[in-house]
Amino acid sequence: MRKYFLILGLGIILSFSPVQAAESVFKPLEQQLIRDGLSAELVKRVFADPRVRFLPQIMPRKLTWDETKLPYQQFLKPQRLARARAFLQDYAPLLREIENTYGVDKEILVGLLLVESDLGRHRGRYRIFNVLASMAVSADWQRVKPYLPPGLSPEEEARFREIMARRSRWAYRELRVLLKLSRKYGMDPLALKGSIFGAFGYPQFVPSSFREYAVDGNGDGRIDLYTLTDALASAANYLRAHGWRPGLSREEKKRVLMTYNHSEPYAETILKIAEYLRASPGRDSNTP
Repeated sequence: MRKYFLILGLGIILSFSPVQAAESVFKPLEQQLIRDGLSAELVKRVFADPRVRFLPQIMPRKLTWDETKLPYQQFLKPQRLARARAFLQDYAPLLREIENTYGVDKEILVGLLLVESDLGRHRGRYRIFNVLASMAVSADWQRVKPYLPPGLSPEEEARFREIMARRSRWAYRELRVLLKLSRKYGMDPLALKGSIFGAFGYPQFVPSSFREYAVDGNGDGRIDLYTLTDALASAANYLRAHGWRPGLSREEKKRVLMTYNHSEPYAETILKIAEYLRASPGRDSNTP
């Protein structure tokens, strides 16, 4: 999913080389991927690409991330809501078609896309391959520790180590999926850019979500989450698969949205955007 970055109380300035020993850092990861069944030719070719980077600077951001403190209120400002209303009107036929196909309210889809990528304006700046690979090797505490705030208590260090171990396992699984997708669809895994959480496209799918829920919305024979038709249809397909159906209560809608992002403020924001759009569908769509 797209995140709006806050560095929460790190109190340090991170200095690092963007080419920091990527080859040596990732060698055990390459070997593990091959042992787990991925093509050695594919793995070696991708990791030999000069675009591969180890990104230690993302680690403290992940450790200090707190969804409940993100400024979701920014999406409820008049300028953002005006853009959402204009989008709803400009793409009304497409949105109605997707709503009829998947049973997901068009206003919800607009709200979700507004929060995830500002209606496609923000694609993210990190190569998600590098993000996932860097996370996958972050279970090595000695590699992570130099990029964290100094003076951690034993309790904080134990908590951070557990978090990084868990995220390392998750990232490894997602990296494997990404490499498999690259072979299946002829994708360049290093061309995809997204968030520090390895999510990409307008709806900010991680690779496993792409594998399970992304759809070819415009029937052109390919899936491209950087096109509105595929992005909106894929988001709708995800929500339907997680229980969305016509007639849900507000609380039920919130529970489904929280499968997309496990954050109550996130889900509440999308619901408020949708409620605004339903209440003011006919206003002037000119954006400030």
